[in-house]
Amino acid sequence: MKCFFLILIFFNLNILYADQNDPDLNDLFNKLQMEEFANDQEHIVNDIWSRWGLIDDDYAKKAMDSIPLYFASQQYEEGIKILTAIINQFPNFSEAYNKRATIFFMMGDYNSSMIDIKNTLALEPRHFGALDGMARILTYYKKYNDAIDVYNKMKLLMPYDAMLDLKIERVRNKNSIST
Repeated sequence: MKCFFLILIFFNLNILYADQNDPDLNDLFNKLQMEEFANDQEHIVNDIWSRWGLIDDDYAKKAMDSIPLYFASQQYEEGIKILTAIINQFPNFSEAYNKRATIFFMMGDYNSSMIDIKNTLALEPRHFGALDGMARILTYYKKYNDAIDVYNKMKLLMPYDAMLDLKIERVRNKNSIST
């Protein structure tokens, strides 16, 4: 009987961790730094994304799960309202900032997107999605060297990601064309 209660206590403690505070993230990032095979990288990245999306609140979880529908239907203002409500209730939930940054980006509001990206990174400096968004915005503003610096930070997290090499090369090419 004691063992059963210990399992329940452990299980419940595990549920209390959400988003960037998940205790397994460090191990996942360590694996990502060592993984050379794209298919295995993808599994690790998907696991990290799912951990970032965890939140121990039923309403917030349902709301976060609905956000892709707002992307798909381009109902950006409604998505922003929902994410803002989540952020107001859970100001340390990095993924809500990241999703709102993505909506702002899709709307072309790069300043608001960058603010939310910075908030995301303040809570989870390893957030490769936010870093990628930052590099894209910097590229849009023709701050190519800054964008390359951000992509290089991403390379520290995921050194074997071939797509990052392509992104860095594209930005370098834009930089050489503009100079």
